[in-house]
Formats: sequence, C-alpha cells, structure tokens
Amino acid sequence: MVLNVIEPAHSRYIPLAELLEDFLKEKFGKDYPDYDYNIEHVCDRWTFEAPEKVDEEEILRLIDEIESKQKKD
Repeated sequence: MVLNVIEPAHSRYIPLAELLEDFLKEKFGKDYPDYDYNIEHVCDRWTFEAPEKVDEEEILRLIDEIESKQKKD
C-alpha cells in the first residue's frame, strides 16, 4: 500500500471523493476488487492509499475527464 497525495493545484479540480474513487477502482479494481482507498481531503489535498503510486500524468487525465463531463452537463 502506497500513500498518494494530490497537491492543491490539482486537488481543486477534483470536486468529489466519488470521482477519485471511481478512477481508482477503474485503475486497480480488477486486481484489487475490495481495496479500501481511504480517501480523505486534508488541507486542500486529496490523500488516498493505493497498491502503487499514481503518477501526475494519470491525475491530469482524470482532471481532463472531469472537466469534459462538466462541460457536457
């Protein structure tokens, strides 16, 4: 288990823990179906535990997906 921290510059674009959890389940759920990510929002940062480090590029892709969905709504 690896503690991941998303910095405030990126965290502000992820408005809900559910969006982050859905992303993590999509990424890790096949190999870890019952994994508890322990997602928390602390001091303007999302923190979560995952089987491995989630890199910044993946977080930026998540943010792009969130922004695209918001524009459609």
